[in-house]
Amino acid sequence: MKYYLKQGVFPFIYQLFMAMIAFGILAINELIWLKILLAVLNIALYLFIVAAVAYKDGQQALKVQMANDLERREIIRTGEDRPLKLNEEYKPWKGFFFGFMACVPIIVLLLLHTIVYLATGSYMGLGTIAGIIGMMFFIFFRLNASNATAETAVVPWYTYYGVLIAVPILMLTMGIAYIMGAKKIMRQQEMIRVKQRQIYGDNV
Repeated sequence: MKYYLKQGVFPFIYQLFMAMIAFGILAINELIWLKILLAVLNIALYLFIVAAVAYKDGQQALKVQMANDLERREIIRTGEDRPLKLNEEYKPWKGFFFGFMACVPIIVLLLLHTIVYLATGSYMGLGTIAGIIGMMFFIFFRLNASNATAETAVVPWYTYYGVLIAVPILMLTMGIAYIMGAKKIMRQQEMIRVKQRQIYGDNV
């Protein structure tokens, strides 16, 4: 589990940095069109970065799987107990799961927000924290807030669930990039096998 938590930490921390940029965008006087444009660019930059990281992770994971396969052959041949990096092996679902892990703090906060609000009928502090963490996405629900109240204006309690749009977006971005990274290594390995067959024949 430690490995999966580690993989979710980077996109979560970077989410906090992009949230600060989103607050800066929100503070722009009027000019809604400019806020929307900058907000979209902010999200695009974030998704590009996490996709690039997931792409590399997919490549590395497949290399680990290939190395483990070699170790498994040696284990079968010699009976020797050899260490395997099983958690780091490539599995198509892992990229999607890494994206989900990055969203766990928001999901937990919104779950608690629901429980606390239904119990108290007024307290929305946990929803506010979730909105702050996910401000990169939540900004689209706050574009009409005035400068004076951009960070403090009260919004309906259910509005905070808009932050959950981050979950499918991040899961798809990281999941697809992870698979594409692995497929690049697969293609490279296939090209190597083709060249070897051309040189040495079908006995390779």
